[in-house]
Amino acid sequence: MKKLTTEQRQWRTLQNMLRGYRFGQILMTCARLGVFDALASNAQTATELATQLNVNANGLARLLNAAVSLKLLKLKKNSSSAQTASNRYAIAPLAQTSLLPNSPFPLGRMMRREHAFYQRWAWLDEAVKMGTRPDANIRDEKSSNWVMDFELALFDSAKVQAPVVAELLKLPADRTMRVLDVGGGHGGYSMALARQYPNAQPTVFELPEAAKAATHIIASQNMSTRVAVHAGDFQKEDFLPDWDMMLLFGVLVSETPAGKLRLLRKCHAGLAKGGKVVIREWWLDDNRAGPLESTLFSLHMLLSTQAGDISTQTEMFGYLREAGFRHVRVLPLPQWLGSALVMGEK
Repeated sequence: MKKLTTEQRQWRTLQNMLRGYRFGQILMTCARLGVFDALASNAQTATELATQLNVNANGLARLLNAAVSLKLLKLKKNSSSAQTASNRYAIAPLAQTSLLPNSPFPLGRMMRREHAFYQRWAWLDEAVKMGTRPDANIRDEKSSNWVMDFELALFDSAKVQAPVVAELLKLPADRTMRVLDVGGGHGGYSMALARQYPNAQPTVFELPEAAKAATHIIASQNMSTRVAVHAGDFQKEDFLPDWDMMLLFGVLVSETPAGKLRLLRKCHAGLAKGGKVVIREWWLDDNRAGPLESTLFSLHMLLSTQAGDISTQTEMFGYLREAGFRHVRVLPLPQWLGSALVMGEK
């Protein structure tokens, strides 16, 4: 076959980029309809599954076949029949890893959250024109279950990532360690610290609705005696003094530069001498044009906050030093987790 020209390759690349939305929509639709849950225990034909899910059999068959092409499902052909309607669909290894209720790396709740974000990204042109979050992306958070669903989705991710982060923080074992998890939402990182370090005493500091979610999730993990929850507003309240460590995971991304500095100064005031603040978020390169995931998340902050954005590590080092922190450094995370931790000491 004749080798593609540069122009032909570029044309194909742009086509794939333009139509990339289809892959995520297939994945999210399968999850929202309950396909993966329904096939968890046994293979089924499209007709059997359509009856169970109360959907159209022809439409579902097309969805299932696309999922087979994406290696989310596998097709078990009926050798005794030439009719494709007798073929059975089963969960493929790729889906078993993350898309079943008891998968070791769960993504089910996150897919429901991403569906909401999928709709949010439809307003990107409006956000770019305005330079801030469109009104439509504010209304979607007024649902009564938005906060709980959001925190449960993040908790599924934290169940995988938090033990790795907790081990990396290497808390000293010779004394009690008071840890304030600022904006800690689901409490997953606080629970991981409590499990990893018997001397850790974590507290999740969250807004009232998120604090309710944290209390529920922490109780569901039988960790209520190890992890406390404080309901309040860290934008308005000062922190109690003498904390040994403060976590700011995914918090500063919602702040303006002035807001980041203000919150870091508040953290500095609340830490004991020698106490540490640990920040986790996506980091932009100094030219702000990479890496890819960080530039995408920067756009997501445009769509989701009034004025938030992610920082470069150089910028964050500057904020920390201006807030009074010393020994500012990066703690690399395993590549599969993405991002990195930045730590400063009082």
